[in-house]
Amino acid sequence: MEFHIVSLRKNALVYIIKIITGSLILWFGLRALGIADPYWAMVSLIIVTEPDVKIAKANFNARLINTINGCIVAGLALLILGPGLVSILIALTISVLIAMLLEGYPSNWRLGPATVVIVMSAAVSGNGLSQELHFGLLRVGEVLAGSAVALLQSLAYSYIFRRQT
Repeated sequence: MEFHIVSLRKNALVYIIKIITGSLILWFGLRALGIADPYWAMVSLIIVTEPDVKIAKANFNARLINTINGCIVAGLALLILGPGLVSILIALTISVLIAMLLEGYPSNWRLGPATVVIVMSAAVSGNGLSQELHFGLLRVGEVLAGSAVALLQSLAYSYIFRRQT
């Protein structure tokens, strides 16, 4: 009787290489642009990374749609209600309703409300509306940068692998 508890999954090496190289690109690239700790970019890179370009594009599109949803809802909540728990809860509710009401909305809709929390939690640490919105948009920029690097890597690796075969 054999037990296969541990086995390396297909594409494990590809995932590792893409996540490590993408993280290095984001870390040094965004730090050079003045973003001290680009952790949200790295999280987005991990979420979007896929060996299959079609899946990576779908992940990128879903991340983009959800980031836009979360950013707009959070921005409006900050403008109308200001930062705080009540405004975060209202914004979360609206973001979820948008995802649930729109036909064909990406299945990983939870990224929209997650973006609300990212944007608004960054804004809570600000001093005044302009700084709050700046922090929020900075987080969104990180999310989009990480997603874009993941997609570009998938396209590049796909091109390289096609050329080698």
